[in-house]
Amino acid sequence: MTAGPVADEAVLRRAVQVLRAMAYEHRLHILVELRRAGATPSALADALAVHPTVVSHHLRDLTHAGLVRRRRDGRHVYYHVAGEFVGVLVDEVLRHAGG
Repeated sequence: MTAGPVADEAVLRRAVQVLRAMAYEHRLHILVELRRAGATPSALADALAVHPTVVSHHLRDLTHAGLVRRRRDGRHVYYHVAGEFVGVLVDEVLRHAGG
């Protein structure tokens, strides 16, 4: 086993914030959906079969953690994963969970 990078306190706190943001089934499901394509909160609510306010709450937390970004197009707001690193992180978590 090799030693990973040394992280200072600020990096460790940020890593905990990111992991906490992902540590809910709906939030992880939202990230999986957003990896496929950007989506509106109402489209995500339909995909998750939950109320749109639930999705909006989770999107706020994911945005605050830097995992998703929003883009306004007229009256619509679309959410996307914040970068390729998010997809890699989601893939690794799911792969680890799958054994």
